[in-house]
Amino acid sequence: MKKIFFSFSALWLLFAFSTILTAQEKMVRLDVMYFHATTRCHGCLTIEENTKNSMHSLFEKQLKDSTITLTSIDFLQPENEHYQDYYKLETQTLIVSKKINGKEVTWVNLDKIWEYSGDYEKYKKYIKEEINKLLKN
Repeated sequence: MKKIFFSFSALWLLFAFSTILTAQEKMVRLDVMYFHATTRCHGCLTIEENTKNSMHSLFEKQLKDSTITLTSIDFLQPENEHYQDYYKLETQTLIVSKKINGKEVTWVNLDKIWEYSGDYEKYKKYIKEEINKLLKN
């Protein structure tokens, strides 16, 4: 009887310990947000297209499981104006926000998107490097 009780107790402790570890795991998510004005030029549309294509070719799995999200936001719309001050937006901008357990812990302005907008391969490499830095930290 003692062996059965001991086995049951050991299993219960193992289950409880694994539950505690699972509860303490951090849920990390990156939100990739392309902020644009209401009126958009060819360059702005190209940046949005480069971003979408890069993200889908590089991070398809993470987009599907929502580890990474991708959105396009008109920062001039009244409901989005708060982003202007928070992220210090002055023009079309690509922001990557890192959230742990739903709380933003850091964010990065990928300010070279304009510099690389005419060269898709450089653009894609830049996005990949920057996002991977945030995923590793």
